[in-house]
Order: sequence, then structure tokens, then C-alpha cells
Amino acid sequence: MSADDTAGMKATLDGLVREQAERRALRAQRAEEIKARSQEFMTKQVQTAQRYVEHRRELGQRKTKSGWSTDRSHAEPGGGSAFGETPRFDDAPFTPEPSPARTGRDAPRRAPRPRPMPADDEDDAFLNNRWRE
Repeated sequence: MSADDTAGMKATLDGLVREQAERRALRAQRAEEIKARSQEFMTKQVQTAQRYVEHRRELGQRKTKSGWSTDRSHAEPGGGSAFGETPRFDDAPFTPEPSPARTGRDAPRRAPRPRPMPADDEDDAFLNNRWRE
């Protein structure tokens, strides 16, 4: 090996080391940019969530101010009717009213008939055999 070959190899190696260091620095710079963007995105998400929570609280306050109740005691078993009355049932038997005739749009549709499956050539050869039954 000559001195020129050695100098050429050193120059190539120095170039590769420099390129690797530049790539490392670029990768670190991109990572910082991505980190900053993700931080900004998460901050916006938190702000949006806080606005949503404030909006829902405000709606809840409006409901209670306008007379809407958030009390669920009427929905509990044994809490009685929500309207303060007990339902009354007549002793008369139930007689259903006749339903009106259905028109074309109201009539229920039938399910389409299933199409017959095409038989394979191999299956046709065995259809008449008694051992298959």
C-alpha cells in the first residue's frame, strides 16, 4: 500500500465520519421539531377538552335554572311516578283497534329467495350414488 492509497482511504473515512455526524445532528434537530409540534398539539387538545367541559357544565347549569331536574329519584324503583300519579287500570278487557290497511310502501318486504348454488362437475358425478345418502 502506498502513501497515496492511505491518504485516499483517510480522506474517504473522514468524509464518512463527517456525513454520519451531520446526519446525527439532523436527526436530533428533527426529533426536537417533532417533540415541539407534539407538545403544541397536546396543548391544543387539552384546551379543547377544557372548553368542552366548561360548555357541558354551562349546559347543566342552564338546565337546572330553566327547571329541568337532574334529580334521578323518580327513576329509582319505589320512587313513584314521575308525575305524582299512580296509573289506574280499568277492569275492561283489552280490545285492540283494527290496524289500517297497509299500502305498498308500508307493507313488509319478503326476503329474496336464495339462488340455487351451481353444482360442481365433481359433485355431479356422485349425486346418483346410494352410498352418499
